[in-house]
Amino acid sequence: MAEEKLDPRIIRTKEAIQTVFKQMVCELPYEKITVKAITEAARINRNTFYLHYNCVDDVLAEIQAKHSSEYSAIVSGIDQLKETGKLVRAFFEYMEAQDDFFKRVTCDSRFDYIRERMQNRVTKQAAESRPLKGIEQSVRNILLTFNNCVVLLYRQWVADGRKIPMEEMIELATTLLEKGMKGYAK
Repeated sequence: MAEEKLDPRIIRTKEAIQTVFKQMVCELPYEKITVKAITEAARINRNTFYLHYNCVDDVLAEIQAKHSSEYSAIVSGIDQLKETGKLVRAFFEYMEAQDDFFKRVTCDSRFDYIRERMQNRVTKQAAESRPLKGIEQSVRNILLTFNNCVVLLYRQWVADGRKIPMEEMIELATTLLEKGMKGYAK
């Protein structure tokens, strides 16, 4: 079955809505973002917005789903139990390639509830990966939670102004995740 092509007008409209939404997230508290504000800034009417989304949260959900799918596709071939360095590198490189919106949602604690939804999606997909599938559920949960430490390391690196060069940060994060504090202290 051939993939259905989207009308270019639909693509442009959704892109306009998402672009405005992302700009607003970078400038305003999330709760201040309204359909009215989005439609005015995107120069579309409310009915057009409602053809594509039911509410502001739906715009966010679509953006989250896109990022979660993109990242999951990138790391899908990485063995989470044996290739920590590749996983850390993939995460840092993906994050650094993203726009201000995505970085803000990931690093600003006021957006923890948004970031956690994305992280949960990725974690759920990772839980179904081949290396983890045969592991008992409670152990798998701990392993997945530990893997999510890379997000905290990235957030701290950003909060500190990225003073450590990225290559060194990837090495440090890999060492910490593979060997813990003793691995760093050697």
